[in-house]
Amino acid sequence: MPKETNGDSDERLDTWKDIASHLDRHERTAVRWAKSRGLPVHQIPGGQRPRVFAYRRELDAWLAGEGRAENEVTPQEGGNDANADPSSALHSALVETPPVNFQTAARTARNRKWRIYSLAGFLAVIAFTVVAYQYANSRFSLRSPQLIGQQKLTDNFLEKRGLLTDGRSLYFAQEQDGWFALAVMPVDGGQIRILWSPKANIWPLDISPDGRKILALTSVAVERDRELWVVPLDRGEPHRLSNIMAHSAAWAPDGKTIAYSAANGIYLSSESDPSPKKIGSFASLPTALEWSRDGRRLRFVLKDNATDKAESWGEISGEGMEVVTVHSLSPSAKLDGNWTPAGNRSAWFISGLGLKRGSTPVWMARYGTRTWEPTLQVAPIGYVSGEIHEIATSEESSRIFVLSELQMRSPFISFDQHAQSFRKILPGASGEYLDYSRDGQWVSYTSFHDGLMWISRADGSSPRQITFPPEQVELPRWSPDGKRIAYMSQRGDRPWRIYILDLGTGATREASEGDDSQGAPTWSPDGRYIAYGNVRCEHTRSCAIHRIDLATGKVQTLPDSDDLFTARWSPDGRLIAALHLERHQLMLFNVKSGKWRKLADAINGSDLSWSADSKYLYADVHGTNARIVRIRVADEHLETVLDLQAQERFGFTDSDDLQFSLAPDDSVILHHKIRSEEIFAYDLRDR
Repeated sequence: MPKETNGDSDERLDTWKDIASHLDRHERTAVRWAKSRGLPVHQIPGGQRPRVFAYRRELDAWLAGEGRAENEVTPQEGGNDANADPSSALHSALVETPPVNFQTAARTARNRKWRIYSLAGFLAVIAFTVVAYQYANSRFSLRSPQLIGQQKLTDNFLEKRGLLTDGRSLYFAQEQDGWFALAVMPVDGGQIRILWSPKANIWPLDISPDGRKILALTSVAVERDRELWVVPLDRGEPHRLSNIMAHSAAWAPDGKTIAYSAANGIYLSSESDPSPKKIGSFASLPTALEWSRDGRRLRFVLKDNATDKAESWGEISGEGMEVVTVHSLSPSAKLDGNWTPAGNRSAWFISGLGLKRGSTPVWMARYGTRTWEPTLQVAPIGYVSGEIHEIATSEESSRIFVLSELQMRSPFISFDQHAQSFRKILPGASGEYLDYSRDGQWVSYTSFHDGLMWISRADGSSPRQITFPPEQVELPRWSPDGKRIAYMSQRGDRPWRIYILDLGTGATREASEGDDSQGAPTWSPDGRYIAYGNVRCEHTRSCAIHRIDLATGKVQTLPDSDDLFTARWSPDGRLIAALHLERHQLMLFNVKSGKWRKLADAINGSDLSWSADSKYLYADVHGTNARIVRIRVADEHLETVLDLQAQERFGFTDSDDLQFSLAPDDSVILHHKIRSEEIFAYDLRDR
């Protein structure tokens, strides 16, 4: 619409600018309408450049009458006029180039210069940013030290775990009378002294800030969480922290507050007031608790319940420790080993990423503290001998101490109960989880170092590798007809699952639906079903016994089987045996009645085997009186088959992870692990 004006509507407009302003359009639009649409614009003859004028009344009439179409789209400035009529006299007069506007030209030149200067400035900013990033990266990014030198501090061929140091002494648990006792030695090597040796297994966790006490866990078997104890180092009496059960703990810098993780939660407590305060709850297992030096942040690692691999790290902070943040770990980082606080470096050492030619890599991880840094920076620092189980360092020390398991073998040894003698079987094999076919002609087992499945004849001849990396295998079990093998398989980051191998075709398939972490498979006599218990179920409280219908893949949970694990189906099919996680009871499930009954108490091991005639159950017992027993199903009579304490020459005193199986004649087959865990010291040199 035209602009509103005051005064006579016949007022004359003497320039294109005034005409265009009245039309509320650009000057070039007014010129184009005059040429193509008959806009009533008059020309004043004479002069080098024609002058024009128009009357408001005529313009308004043109707009109200024949004017331009309402839906006409105005071309961009400087566009071509496709509708011009060169034969028109008016067009001939108006076709001349409009007068040059020198102000517009100057403004265009200034705009061009501004664009050039802007581009130059933008490029300068980019160059400055690149240089600044390179400087910041070299100045502030993680500059990891390098491991140099190696000093072997122990050489006693005993198993150890839970390594700590205060810079002067090393504290760890070591085999003692069938248990793991708390021990101490100087950081430069020397005599090992036993500090505390209860009738339990000890796992030292942390040293108090004043260096006078140790936090430790105690257990007698495979518990979900373990008792939390404070052990004075000045010869005071160890005492338990109320009724707290935990799997990780750390002393705060104030020396009073204790953070601990139990199941999937993190809590705060203290010696003076052990009542817990929950500060975090997670879907995964929190572990590797570590306080910041100022005590304002509690950092931790979350491990997947099924795979036990680190999947994220987080911290709890705030005035009341109410702010929880979690950061995912990149799957490509593969930081799924043990995480150990790196002393005054405000970082972690990470180990346990797998052997490589007899050595294990060690990494350092540090929290990103600046906006341009990643939340977690990671760099390798070197390799150490053997397979790392623990790393320890102190704020005062420029060394780290490593508990490594050296190269091991695991030959199979058969124990004759009648002759009370041992003999080696399967010469040359080094493995675990041995199982005989029902006819006694074949055996299956997994290789010790790489967890691959092999089968061979019972005399060890004709060995054949069945599975290949990266698949890991445990507990292969022959079907009753000898045509299939069921086994636990772990593939990538998936939980342990049961697979079935058809020996005739070589085909494998997953036995069931679902995604729970499945333990040792055990066949029904007709080969139609498999029973199993869950593994890695202690912290998720998901332990139970299940039965798979192999025809459909459907899974049924046995009634009243909560907190039970390690299922074994009797050869006659009548009973399924299992162990109670907390009460250490051996239980029997009657398949026909669907009822459980207790067969024996004080069975704190984790392995079971049926006799060939289904009349006896064999089990392992840990501790001072470590042994393998058998219990008669008919009357619950228990007798010792093999006293492990009496077999020192075979190193069976550590029964914490003892594995055994039965031959077709009920001879006990032991997986004799020839190993030792020793402590090494390495220097840290800045690069």
